[in-house]
Amino acid sequence: MSKIILTYPSPTHRMTYSAHILFNVCLGMEVEWDCNSKTDTLTISFCESSISCPLHAISLEDDENALSSGVNWSQWGRFKYPCEVLGITDLQFDPLASVFFCCVRWEELQSQGEKNTKFRDKHGRFKGAVCAAYAHNMLKTPLVENLAHAIAAELNIPKELYDTDYTFEPTIDIDIAYAFKGRGAFHNTLAAIRDIVFFRWGVLRNRIDVFMGAVDPYFTYDWLIKIHNQVKLQTRFFILYAEYKKPHDLPVSKEDLDSLISHLVNSSLVSWHPSYEASSSLIKFDKEKKTFENNGIEGGNNTEIVRTHFLMGEQSSWRKFVDAGIKHDYSMGYADQVGFRSGMSKPYPAYDLVKEQPLDLMIHPFAVMDSTLKAYLQLDTSEALSTVSQLSDSVREVGGVMVTVWHNTSVSDHGIWEGWQSLYKEVVLRCIP
Repeated sequence: MSKIILTYPSPTHRMTYSAHILFNVCLGMEVEWDCNSKTDTLTISFCESSISCPLHAISLEDDENALSSGVNWSQWGRFKYPCEVLGITDLQFDPLASVFFCCVRWEELQSQGEKNTKFRDKHGRFKGAVCAAYAHNMLKTPLVENLAHAIAAELNIPKELYDTDYTFEPTIDIDIAYAFKGRGAFHNTLAAIRDIVFFRWGVLRNRIDVFMGAVDPYFTYDWLIKIHNQVKLQTRFFILYAEYKKPHDLPVSKEDLDSLISHLVNSSLVSWHPSYEASSSLIKFDKEKKTFENNGIEGGNNTEIVRTHFLMGEQSSWRKFVDAGIKHDYSMGYADQVGFRSGMSKPYPAYDLVKEQPLDLMIHPFAVMDSTLKAYLQLDTSEALSTVSQLSDSVREVGGVMVTVWHNTSVSDHGIWEGWQSLYKEVVLRCIP
């Protein structure tokens, strides 16, 4: 089988990791390193074609120098890429440093632990609106995969050697399993009193209807599964299974959650959704994980696949995830912006910046979340569909994986989500292969 040859005398761990993502993950092609060269430039070759460039400090694991000199972006073809290098060279940027910058979220490292700052919101999450890709209008495309395809074209690699099929993976987060069901009598009584005080007669009527046996408005699970099954898609649910703690963790009773999980596992995949509190406390994380694993429901207690509640998981969480036995993390995306936070649509391995080595953890990026469209970008349903379509087209172009994040609540047509159930039908039809 034809291989891509990378020539450099002593590649760093970052370089071999980035090459793996760029060529193995993005193109499905094998990579071979030639370390016999004495030059200080990187050469990428395929058969008789080759391109060369100097290395950026990020590739050389010299973050101090990279921080002091800054990371500039360079135009190549239709796209801009980070980690510009100087000199007379085939590429005006280091492609391996570009991959590392994007996939490991290098620019986010300096602000870790901050809250309510220029770079991070009140929850401590990095803001998509201040990331470099957003500033260069490169956030709405899987930039790393575009880079891989651009290099393949430059090296005259036949398309049949690296063409991959576009796929669509819809995922559903269950933050609030039921609007009214699953709360105790005391909670429901207080809630009903509030409804009366604030003249919320429609909400009160719905609450009473559910109490009398009507279907809860947030029980949209069968509808979602049916919509996906009609186009031969598997549904994956991430379910919050935590202690009730306002204002962020609002699950219903464990008895009702167990009943729901038992129902869902018959026709879909169920994964763990670590809570807001668990993201900041290792003790709570471990306790919550064990509680979910011990629910006794076959197929409904898997903690190897997660998406963190409020998307609190980031690069600094990856080692903790590995130590806890987690194998797949679906948290890679921004809350405030749509697009490709890591420049990837396909799953790729995580990396440990402390030990400078890849981790046994696959990162599954998502492209768009329902609450981003409505709450942050304040789009109507027509604008939301247009945005999803644009993202889907960019993933199709590179044969990537279109992952969407929706919630059981947002397809309920209940309250603020009125009209969004029909939108989701259109989203699914627009995103299917």
